[in-house]
Amino acid sequence: MDKAPEAAPLWSALRRGRRDEAVQVLLSMPAAQRQRLRPAVRAHERFVTSHPDSARAPDGEWSGPLRSGHWSAAKAALLACSPLPQAVKYWPLDMPDAVDLPRAFFPEDLDAFVEEWSARFLRNPKAWDRIRGLDAMFDWAHQGLVPAPTQPGAVLCLATGIPGAHSGTHLLRYLEERPCLIEVTFARIFDVDGIKGASLAQRDETTPWRSRRLDNYVIPQLIRRGHWSRQMVLDGIDRALSRGQTPYLRRWFHGLAQIIGP
Repeated sequence: MDKAPEAAPLWSALRRGRRDEAVQVLLSMPAAQRQRLRPAVRAHERFVTSHPDSARAPDGEWSGPLRSGHWSAAKAALLACSPLPQAVKYWPLDMPDAVDLPRAFFPEDLDAFVEEWSARFLRNPKAWDRIRGLDAMFDWAHQGLVPAPTQPGAVLCLATGIPGAHSGTHLLRYLEERPCLIEVTFARIFDVDGIKGASLAQRDETTPWRSRRLDNYVIPQLIRRGHWSRQMVLDGIDRALSRGQTPYLRRWFHGLAQIIGP
């Protein structure tokens, strides 16, 4: 660990697993000082995250049994001590760290996280270890910190990748709690082509509740509740089909058109 006296409050917070205390200490440091701490902080983060819950520190690296607070504090320190290009690529960030930490340390650069996270989802939507917490960008949009995302990866993440997305009731509630997503991000589902592991048809095929699918429930409910018009959905289906779709997705869009009606 760094022995500089000015770093002592940070290491104290890390040892005790006090994430919010660590954040405040880090925010009080000049950026140059934080970046000088990065090698030591990185070593600590790697060590802490390599141990299971309730583990005891071999040489006092943390106090008491290891718990989520120690992991969160270590991740906060590493993110704060990283330049933006490295910070946006860090993973995984679980909730609430995914919302809180970039917002605390990079409040003017959240759009860079949205870009990288959207691209990350698009690269491999089934890499659950890497894509945990990416839905934080939707909370930032709801809070007015970033525009509602329109990147293909963000659209597919919202439709298929948020926790609980396979429950139509959960997804509808999630959207209604964040109206900007209904108006912007989710409305792009007709203009973003699905990929293997993240498509509207695949999401519906794998949901265990047929009556809670996107086509049978979520989209009709958005119309019924006045968020979307029937004509908007039919126009979106026409756009999607006019681009050409795989037979799999083409059947899904035709089926949705039948459910929505003329």
